[in-house]
Amino acid sequence: MMQYLLAGSRLRLTYLQDRRALAEINWPSVYEDLADAGTPMNYSRWCELDALTHVVLASDRTTGRYAGVLGVRRRTTAGEPWLLVEIALARPGETDTMLSRALLAHILARIVCLDGKPVALAARCVGQAGMLDLYQAIQSTAMHPPLEGNVISLHTGRLAREVGAGALVLDLRAVSEASLLRDLRDLHGLRPERMRSVTMGKPARSAGATRRPRKTTHTGRTG
Repeated sequence: MMQYLLAGSRLRLTYLQDRRALAEINWPSVYEDLADAGTPMNYSRWCELDALTHVVLASDRTTGRYAGVLGVRRRTTAGEPWLLVEIALARPGETDTMLSRALLAHILARIVCLDGKPVALAARCVGQAGMLDLYQAIQSTAMHPPLEGNVISLHTGRLAREVGAGALVLDLRAVSEASLLRDLRDLHGLRPERMRSVTMGKPARSAGATRRPRKTTHTGRTG
């Protein structure tokens, strides 16, 4: 199994797409570790975990405890695939913003590599902060609703209506796969770590226990 190490931290990210691997995730253990770390859990237990099609788990390499999780569901509109963020949890602390961003960037990069680029990434109640980071880092993207001013991309607005009301939508249609992957890799700074396969149950406890410049223009928007 290929896993990735998050630069500047002790965290390991594991991406899961296979249905059997997804079914082996020990969700009570994930929730227990994150709740113990002070992560708000008020919505997460309502998520339809069986409907998730892609998951990234973050765990501490020293203690084996879970530090974060991101789960998305692949959906289609007019025959085109898009992704809906269903669960996004990160352990509070100095690195929670970095971790949330890395989880989202990593899951999107893996999906693009394996399945091709989706037309959009959307979030309703969770994951929106990470999407704002992606919007600022990825070239040639558009977002609906717009972040600032009254400038709205009608093209993206139509896509947002198809996705559904109340969602923050990141339109990826104008971005090439090569450019998207480059920006995503710059965003989280992961490096691969080769390990023997492990199950997705509770990890064994250890005995000892450059971001890109902020985007200032809204490419692809119309006045």
